[in-house]
Amino acid sequence: MNARTRFPGFPLFDTAERIHEQSDLELYPDLRVALATLPIDPQSAHEDFETSRRFLEKYSDVSGTYNRFRSEIQRFLNYTWLIARRHLPQADSELVSSYFAFIKTPPASWISSGIYPAFRSQNDQRRSNPDWRPMAHRARDGAAPYAVTQASLNASRTALQTFFKYLVARDYLPKNPLLDVRKRDRKAKPNLNQNRDAEVRRLTDWQWSFLLETLTELASLHPKYERHLFVIVTMKSLFLRVSELAPRPVDRGQMRTPTFGDFRRTVVDGEPYWVYSVFGKGDKTRQVTLPDAYLAYLKRWRRHLGLTSPLPVPGESTPILPSGKGNAIGKRQIQRIYEQAMVATAERMEREGYADEAKQMLAIRSETHYLRHTGASQAIEAGADIRHISEELGHANATFTESVYVNSEQARRRTEGRRRQV
Repeated sequence: MNARTRFPGFPLFDTAERIHEQSDLELYPDLRVALATLPIDPQSAHEDFETSRRFLEKYSDVSGTYNRFRSEIQRFLNYTWLIARRHLPQADSELVSSYFAFIKTPPASWISSGIYPAFRSQNDQRRSNPDWRPMAHRARDGAAPYAVTQASLNASRTALQTFFKYLVARDYLPKNPLLDVRKRDRKAKPNLNQNRDAEVRRLTDWQWSFLLETLTELASLHPKYERHLFVIVTMKSLFLRVSELAPRPVDRGQMRTPTFGDFRRTVVDGEPYWVYSVFGKGDKTRQVTLPDAYLAYLKRWRRHLGLTSPLPVPGESTPILPSGKGNAIGKRQIQRIYEQAMVATAERMEREGYADEAKQMLAIRSETHYLRHTGASQAIEAGADIRHISEELGHANATFTESVYVNSEQARRRTEGRRRQV
């Protein structure tokens, strides 16, 4: 029997757009049956599920955070119910320590060879996907053993820390069990078989060129793709997150909408520059310098919108991404624009004989941070000072930037190493 068929668990939570539909499980017959047949009290399992679902619902408008938390919590619940045979209020430091040990060396039946959706639509219902697993083998070398990185374990700890705090605040858990877990239990095993450079989750130069070329051609043929072209180029060139292009709440429930007035022309040492003011993560404002090459795309987008001046004027209040009603589109719409752009590019790759590359693009069609990472990595590779890029990314310090965008420095190090004389 194939090891994948022996996986005893099941997916729990649907996408951010559908998490609200899971409150009564009417559309989820497989999940309803699975919860009722667990080796713990069914009522306790359902309470665990619903409490966890309400926690995830809080993050449904932040796709990246939602996806990370969803992945971790449904993995932790599968372990808690099926391996530890407890329910959430019984989680303690012993259980969490054993969970970290488990995910460092999980059984083969818990690992998939790719990334699969948790649920699929069938006859107006959402059916559990039998290919889904709590862990996915992402190594390029398919023969390499599954290994969890320290970064992955740190992400797991962060997600569980937030989750446990939520449970304690609602008196569903008596104490945060992570507080008593030893640090060494949360450390990854040393990988003695590999000595690879870390990878930045970014597009290759070829993928980026193909994406840009595809959207440029589509926009020239169909005006509706002008928005796609502008969003993709802006997020990549200005290192933006989705939330930094969409309206977001500020003090006392007020909304801040990115407008063309956020673009500003300034003069430094007699030279004119354009900058964009970003209201970013942690409610911090930063300024990003506009590349000269970006101005052509900004002008093109304004021309498409029918604005009178080629470039923004001081105090201009028009939203950068206006909706059909004149206000601004939100994060989910921007996320969909990214996904549509990636799918359109993958379809063109498929037509032109790049089947493997098309699959890679589809696999990351919901991961918008690839654009931010690609822009920053290419800038560093082109010789930009990492301290300056760190400021424009909004990082607290250049050390963190260097740890995230290691590939850029590695590429430079490898090139310089090859040029050394014997």
